[in-house]
Amino acid sequence: MLKKISIFSSRQAFFQAAIINSVISLFFINQTTANERLMINDLNYLGTSGLFFVPTGTTLDYGEFNFLHSNMVDHAGYRRQVSEGDSPFKGNAYSFALSPFPGVEIGMSNMGYDLDLSSDLIANVKYSPTFIPDSWFDLSIGAIDLGGETGAQRALYGSVSKQLGQVRLTLGSGVQKQEQTLRRYEGGFGGIEYQPYPWLTAIAEHDGANNHYGVKVRTPSHWLGGHTQIYSSALLNSNIDDKKETTYFSVGVRTSLYSSTNFSLESAKPLEKSIANRLPWLFSDSPGEYKTIVKRLPTQIESKDDWLVDRLGRLKRVLTKQGFESVWVGKDNQRLVIRFENSVFNRNDIDALGVVMGLATKYMPEETSVLDITLSKYGVPTFRFETSLSALKAFFTEEGAFPVLTSRKPKDQQIHKMLWVGGSASPFGVPRISLSPAYQSFAGTELGVFDYSLALRSSVEIPLWPGATLLGDYDHQLKQSEDFERGRTFYRWSLPSRWTNVALTQAFQLPLNIYSSVGFGHFKGTYQQEFKGIFGELTWQSRKGAHRFSLSGGYYESTVFDELTREVGVGKYRYYFDDLDLMINIEAGQFWYQDRGARAELAFNFADTQARFFVQDTDHTLIGFGVTVPFGFRKDMTPTDLQIKGSENVKFALSTMVNSDSGCNCLVPGRAKMAPYGTNLTKTLLNYDRLSIIYLESNKLRLKDAYFNWTVD
Repeated sequence: MLKKISIFSSRQAFFQAAIINSVISLFFINQTTANERLMINDLNYLGTSGLFFVPTGTTLDYGEFNFLHSNMVDHAGYRRQVSEGDSPFKGNAYSFALSPFPGVEIGMSNMGYDLDLSSDLIANVKYSPTFIPDSWFDLSIGAIDLGGETGAQRALYGSVSKQLGQVRLTLGSGVQKQEQTLRRYEGGFGGIEYQPYPWLTAIAEHDGANNHYGVKVRTPSHWLGGHTQIYSSALLNSNIDDKKETTYFSVGVRTSLYSSTNFSLESAKPLEKSIANRLPWLFSDSPGEYKTIVKRLPTQIESKDDWLVDRLGRLKRVLTKQGFESVWVGKDNQRLVIRFENSVFNRNDIDALGVVMGLATKYMPEETSVLDITLSKYGVPTFRFETSLSALKAFFTEEGAFPVLTSRKPKDQQIHKMLWVGGSASPFGVPRISLSPAYQSFAGTELGVFDYSLALRSSVEIPLWPGATLLGDYDHQLKQSEDFERGRTFYRWSLPSRWTNVALTQAFQLPLNIYSSVGFGHFKGTYQQEFKGIFGELTWQSRKGAHRFSLSGGYYESTVFDELTREVGVGKYRYYFDDLDLMINIEAGQFWYQDRGARAELAFNFADTQARFFVQDTDHTLIGFGVTVPFGFRKDMTPTDLQIKGSENVKFALSTMVNSDSGCNCLVPGRAKMAPYGTNLTKTLLNYDRLSIIYLESNKLRLKDAYFNWTVD
């Protein structure tokens, strides 16, 4: 164990002056070098991007997610828990942060001493303007412990950084007032980073209160598949606590938010360039050119047999070979008509559409010029569009732009009105079982840093007839912390092994592009919370898909307590902003736990991963962020008598209470929660709200990727 070296006040003043003078003299040098953009941004001990405590003028790279664990707990308010002889700064801190938009960084940290004792959950935000030219400097403003009730970490700051070759200099000021005497940032702060190798950075900083020296190391960028880096820091010398012999360190992971099309840490660069092209006023320098490299489309298969049925039959057989169900291929004058159900690309229907569109251009009969595609789900037509076959073929061969897609009303095709070939495997009666983790957790409580109950959830889905589905969820408990055991504080929220939900639903397609669903079932929640009831949904989406309105409601009666009922009614509006691949959700009403109010959420799409940021105000006000990730493979097994797959949508989220009139920082799990199967219509029929023309146009390169990489020969 390394001993920290005491630093006298004169040395501190000299160190501070040296940093400030060096930074001021170099900040106005406009010289740039080839290595200027090589400095990697990762998390510091406070859960924001920076050195050890000093925040840099940059943010995490766009499209990245970072997780960090350190033994530095910068929380003087909990010194009462420290054992005699231990440092008040040694403990456990866990930080999460991600960048959902260029220049924006949002994260949360959980800090405590013993994992079985209390901790504090805080939210952080940082912004770095992208319109400042790269050749000038990097500027950021940020807040730590934003909106929390205790406010023990609360800080506001502004920071400027300049990179010159292998050196990055940082200067800034702010305010951080903790419960005790430590006041960081108020006197100004500065830092120097020297990166002689891509895997090594030496750091010296003055954070406004203390001096720190140390190093950061990281794995080479090409390790771990090129999509993940592990990094670590060691605070070798510091005067933060001269009386204790403690070495402070951290270990972190940075990875791409992309979960399917490209796992590289550079995955977000093409999207960042697209955003810069669409919003040029927000960016000073357009990102570099990034091309999507695809294979050339094979030439049209030559056939001496001009018999149309044979050509349609070939297309039908090759579509069936991909694993699709209810495949029908027809010709209506110059129109090539394809109707199918996607049961293998369950993570995202866009992959199925890309495969079908690519195969249509390859096997299209010469007499056709328009492609008409209808996607159905369990016998209910959900999405239909048409486009030019020649323009679509030019797009797949990189000889033309993405063609115009024209929305059409989804409907069952009248087989007797045109030439049809098809009728492959039916989806009905085939059980589909999706496996996913189910969990209940509490972070940053008086009982511990993190308590949890973890189960494996098997969700069963059996389509019975058009629109009718039998649903069920079975939880198998895997592990839980001590506080979730019987007789302990969190026992009522534990996840035991049992059938949790069972329901029967019936979906309908109504006029005016409206879909509805009704159902009844039996639902088990927390301890002694069991209900039976009826529920329903109604949703409408605009022609291209930018706007969607929905209503969800139900009436439930307790099977445990007489005369205990729940009434749920929630209205929701969603706007899809295609320039940012962003979904803006607003919902209001009475939720599952009978709390009333509203919730607003920003959901940024990164392929099949979503980064979500929300604020909700029902009986309590909370802010938080989370990620939604797929659990399983991009392409699932072809259903025969049974299909086992991963879950397409697993949510993880953390939140913290704000604006409590009583000063309460209490636990309020389940607020603004939808009823079980309350959004099943959107999930099952509308591809988790991604089944629209505007979504396809925004993610058109995904169509190529799916066809060239996932088509079965």
